[in-house]
Amino acid sequence: MSDPQSKLQKYSAPALEKGLDIIEFLSLTDSAPSLSQLAAGIGRSKSEIFRMMIVLEERGYIRRAQGDQFVLTDRLGVLGAERPLNNKLADLATPILLDLSEKTRYSCHLSVLHGKNFIVVAHATLAKSYGLSVQIGHTSPVMNTSAGACFLAFLPHKERLEFMSYFGDPDHRNHTEFAEEIEKCQQDHLVSMPSLESDSICELSAPVLHTTHKGTVAVVTIPYMDTRKSEGIRQGIADDLLAATRLLRDKISITMPNLVLPALVQSS
Repeated sequence: MSDPQSKLQKYSAPALEKGLDIIEFLSLTDSAPSLSQLAAGIGRSKSEIFRMMIVLEERGYIRRAQGDQFVLTDRLGVLGAERPLNNKLADLATPILLDLSEKTRYSCHLSVLHGKNFIVVAHATLAKSYGLSVQIGHTSPVMNTSAGACFLAFLPHKERLEFMSYFGDPDHRNHTEFAEEIEKCQQDHLVSMPSLESDSICELSAPVLHTTHKGTVAVVTIPYMDTRKSEGIRQGIADDLLAATRLLRDKISITMPNLVLPALVQSS
């Protein structure tokens, strides 16, 4: 009577095994083997691994050193290393932001709470588009900004009051107007406010909500010049923006289900 098959024997994945053989072989060699040498090294034919080599090269796991010689890249190390939360959010958001920029023809960016400010961690812009672009690393306050309203809108009432008391109102703008924007965001998941830099620049923002705790983990913003022309296309832009934040929300719920909201920063 034959021994029962192990799970590894029962559920084999030949294509995956070839890919792992290639990666493991390249990680052990101190030279750049050719396709023929690599095939011989792992005991397979060139035709068996040709397609796998193309895929691994396209995905950035291997590269050509010169001609028909191959080396391993550092992609596996990067993927396996601990990365800051903001970097992970940026990686998830970037393709979505690029698609949003392509659809709306406007630049857009993703910002997260960092200390007492919002900081831009990812952005997308079209080279052929004339518009406003906010760079990665740009900071803006919480109070009286569209991103701040998106964040505060989905906090429990007590926490919201604590945050607003802590952040204060450096520009002494009308707290009532800002509170109205927060209330609108709770209903529409959209905030449209003038930029603190210029009243002629409008910022249309939408929160990225977490599916578990329902709080805002990031904000996507589209800045644009507030003109009569922009009024006619605003609804279409808003629809695309909301679709993008929902898509990012779904990706975050799958890849980072334990993501938590920033805690209130206590003054020293």
